[in-house]
Amino acid sequence: MQVKLALIPLLLLSAAQGADLANLYPKAVQNDSRFAIAKAQNLASQEIVPIARAALLPNLSLSAQGSREWVNTEFDVGEGAKEQTISKDYLFNGQTYAATLTQPLFRMAAWDNLSQAEFQQKEANHALDRSQQELILRLAQQYLDVQLAFDKLQLLGEQKKAYQEQKTQASKWFAAGYGTITDINEAQNRLDFVDADILSAEAAHSSKLHELSVTVGEPMSKLAHRKPTDMQADLHLRYPLAEWLSQAKQNNPILFERQASVDAAQLEISKNIDQHLPTVDLRLRSSYEDSPSYSTVDNLIKSNSIMVYASIPIFSGGEINARSKRAVALHTAASEDQRNTLQQVELGLRQQYLDLSSSSAQIKALQEAVRSGDVLIQSTRKGIQSGVRSNVDLLNAQSRFFEAQQKHTAAQYTYLSGYIRLKFYAGTLQENDLQAVDQVLR
Repeated sequence: MQVKLALIPLLLLSAAQGADLANLYPKAVQNDSRFAIAKAQNLASQEIVPIARAALLPNLSLSAQGSREWVNTEFDVGEGAKEQTISKDYLFNGQTYAATLTQPLFRMAAWDNLSQAEFQQKEANHALDRSQQELILRLAQQYLDVQLAFDKLQLLGEQKKAYQEQKTQASKWFAAGYGTITDINEAQNRLDFVDADILSAEAAHSSKLHELSVTVGEPMSKLAHRKPTDMQADLHLRYPLAEWLSQAKQNNPILFERQASVDAAQLEISKNIDQHLPTVDLRLRSSYEDSPSYSTVDNLIKSNSIMVYASIPIFSGGEINARSKRAVALHTAASEDQRNTLQQVELGLRQQYLDLSSSSAQIKALQEAVRSGDVLIQSTRKGIQSGVRSNVDLLNAQSRFFEAQQKHTAAQYTYLSGYIRLKFYAGTLQENDLQAVDQVLR
């Protein structure tokens, strides 16, 4: 039964059908270290706007000061022989309390800083979206790599079994006087190569399984084997190439991230220009001061004041001009980075679409190669019985058959991972795409 991914009704998915790849995604979201870093960075970026807004809101401060003053006085009394010096010590305790409220009235740089913070927050949100899609892409690729490695192991096992049967048959024919020792040696040579391939495939499977375990965050010693079955490789044809490119411009979070970076860089230029403008603050102050001294014993002062404070920058050693030039250069760099990113996204999506078209044709051709390879094996067996084919011919036919099977299976996995990557370039990769992949794997 042929399966068309594009026509799968995702609402009918069952827990058993999506119990593998789709069920690994929540674990990866919780345990993957790369995504954890992205979430923490996004959480920190949420405070950028409140920090910038604080420069425009009232600022209230309280201050208290205590003092102690020791005064020593000396004076002379009397005259002549009766003159004497009298010394006297005084101790004065003073305290001052004040409350100051400052409300910015005119600070253009602070307003630009707030707008810049909003763009920086948008940039961080798009970065988190990108990280989430990267996690889906990475998880799907690792899962498919594990399944492909296990598939290769299975095919090598079947290939080894076929060669063992051929060796046994050649030995029987040789013992009966019909075969040659060359047929036995040829079969043994094929077995030796398969054993070496099996060892390599086992190592590859273990390595891929470990990579998946790291992403999921738990040991994956066992994973149910599932493979594409008669897959129709037409998923990328759901939309024409022009539509895929349009989706990328409308949805790709990387492009939104770069646009927010350009907007933030533009406001950095405005911020530095605003440093030449005056600033105006309203200050309200209420104070209580009790500071007795030698000359004023009872010195209690209570005061309330309202002040408009203006500051006009004149010269800062060339710092503002240097910062302005630097901001202009960084804005140019951000704009060029945005342009380059758009080109890379379009290039990657276009190449991925063409690769999928090529892979689709390859799958169909390899499917025919598998079918014709099976026919070749059957006809070679009959040829051996009639004496027109040899055991070596059968071994060669089996080798080509298993090679075609491996390539056909690998092409199907390549197509699935390529389709996931195509959706990543388009910026539309979501969790339900993992459920759809589960439906293709049987």
